Amino acid sequence: MLKRFSLLVVGLLASLWMLEAQQANFPNTEPHEHDHNGRFFIGGSLNYWYNTSEKASTFSIRPEAGYLFNDTWGVGAFLAYEFEDDTRAFSVTPFVRYYYLHRLPFNLYLDGCFGWNAVISKPMPGSNVKSPQYGWELGVRPGACIDLTEGLCLCLRLGFLGYRDRFIMGEEPEIGTKGFGVRFAPEELEIGLELEF
Repeated sequence: MLKRFSLLVVGLLASLWMLEAQQANFPNTEPHEHDHNGRFFIGGSLNYWYNTSEKASTFSIRPEAGYLFNDTWGVGAFLAYEFEDDTRAFSVTPFVRYYYLHRLPFNLYLDGCFGWNAVISKPMPGSNVKSPQYGWELGVRPGACIDLTEGLCLCLRLGFLGYRDRFIMGEEPEIGTKGFGVRFAPEELEIGLELEF
């Protein structure tokens, strides 16, 4: 287990090193319309879905906030709350953001994150599953921001690379198992807005 996890960390570091080398091969030829030096950002996403055949609602809200040190590095965290029938889930995920490509109006980044969650559900009759259940994740989320105007971006998180132990935010409960790898499933896609000031 530790051997696999160490191999995953070495792979992540090698990927970051290769991205930095690629950035040198593709210098940004366009000037920035604005820079990100010393700016705070807030944002997030809101989702609601009503399944008419099952008469069930799903709701999630994911606010985030952070600080950009410069055009390359930032830190932040996002919170999440999900509601589905008799299940409530909460998570906290701090992250370090690394922008590896700026091509106006596109910015590509990686969020190195550690997440923790709690899932509170009403036990099914005859089930021995205890509530609340806790889970965590450690990994990298690739993302992209599209500058819509000065200080307003459309942001997308596009997947997950790392390790999870019962972390099920944004996923079906049966997917939230122990393991590691790369996931680019629809459940991993997050779209939201960010406001910089």
